[in-house]
Amino acid sequence: MKKYLYKISFLFLVSLSVVGCSDFLDVVPQDKILESQLYNSEAGVQNVHNGLYLQLAANNLYGKQLTMDAVEILAQQYNMNSSHSKYTMTTYAYAEKTPKETFTGIWETAFTTILSANKFLESIDEHAGVISSDKADLLKGEAIAIRAMLHFDMLRLYGPIYKVAPADPGIPYYDKYAPTNNPILPAKDVITKILADLDQALVLLANDPVLTNGKYATSGAFGGNPYYAANRGNRMNYLAVKCLKARVLLYSDNKTAASVVANEVINFTKSNTLFPWTTFLDATNSADPDRIFSSENFFALSDYTLYTKQKDLFDSSLADSKIYSPLLTRINAVFESNDNDYRSLPSWKIPIVGGKTQKTFFKYEDVNDKTKLFRLQIPMFKLSEMYLIAAETSTVPATGISYLNTLRFNRGLTNLAATAVLATEVTKEYRKEFIGEGQLFFYYKRINSTTIPNGSAASGNLTMSAVQYVVPLPDSEINYQ
Repeated sequence: MKKYLYKISFLFLVSLSVVGCSDFLDVVPQDKILESQLYNSEAGVQNVHNGLYLQLAANNLYGKQLTMDAVEILAQQYNMNSSHSKYTMTTYAYAEKTPKETFTGIWETAFTTILSANKFLESIDEHAGVISSDKADLLKGEAIAIRAMLHFDMLRLYGPIYKVAPADPGIPYYDKYAPTNNPILPAKDVITKILADLDQALVLLANDPVLTNGKYATSGAFGGNPYYAANRGNRMNYLAVKCLKARVLLYSDNKTAASVVANEVINFTKSNTLFPWTTFLDATNSADPDRIFSSENFFALSDYTLYTKQKDLFDSSLADSKIYSPLLTRINAVFESNDNDYRSLPSWKIPIVGGKTQKTFFKYEDVNDKTKLFRLQIPMFKLSEMYLIAAETSTVPATGISYLNTLRFNRGLTNLAATAVLATEVTKEYRKEFIGEGQLFFYYKRINSTTIPNGSAASGNLTMSAVQYVVPLPDSEINYQ
């Protein structure tokens, strides 16, 4: 592991500098010079900080694999039969070449980014005074939250089924910048560290402009400085951290605490107009559909290559052996053959070109108006999830159904019957709400669902267990433990 961390330390330094280094052994004296140059001005601090978000948008992280690609394949979102190039992914053949390379890439990129966050936190303290303390608190809060989020998703992917084995080995936790061989911790200990990081982030983000000005406004906070006051919806802001905390608490089966945090977020949105539900007209606008329901997103990641990925994965011109697309019967079943649900029609259509007879995915297709603020964004934390958490954690089934009905109403659907089974309806909404966002596989794993629909067959289920749900740790981790 030490050798691996030296490797990613070097990659981090190179990524921060525009120029290359011809000799790895010479990096030690150069990196201190580079760090001094980066942190001797406010613009330099901002550049390093912004680099964390560029890393989050990498293909191996939320720009692709953790949202629309690998984890969605594991959730059986697409039809990938034996003729498909990603067939071994959909069969959970983790030892095969494509899955092994994919999940090694995810792991290494995640921990590279964690290292970057830790280096930023160390360096901003070492260069205290370059920016004011209130600005530093904001940036540090975001970096700590990013570190927690990445550890959590690595635990969800590579860790045990927490519901049945919280004491089983999980992942290492890195909260300092150092090439050390941190041990693999029990999953429950990783959760403890994640929650501690989130609580620290919330303290640092207590004066986040998102709480008063919303996602985009610049007036007032930090003298209107756009780096700190604007585009808070594209950052790990205070409300996004609250959402992540609710998600972590629910994952760790602390339903009471998860309910409290989810309802704090819900009640905040009820007390103002900063995060309204996206309207039917906005979501289904023929020229500029807001398919990501942007007004509800507390944090959406900016990805300037998003539309290239849309074409590479979902375009109707792709061969059947390459396209990421579900069987028509499967996607119709997800939406219960109801196109009144405006998560369905804007994002799922039988294309008029390409010769496809199945519906293909348009969620990340570009819009006509290039000034739309929701362009190039991938949802990370949003209001609907808080309603789903509030529903699932309700001790009174009727109250849980009421939360679901609020969500359904704001997706164009009628109320559920009072006799509806809460757990069943929550699962249905997860299947509809998070397509292309990477949450469904983690939902199945969290509830330890013993079967899930087989995406590569018109009907029938796959049997699931730890063999399918727990991705093996990469050799790059195991070999250096």
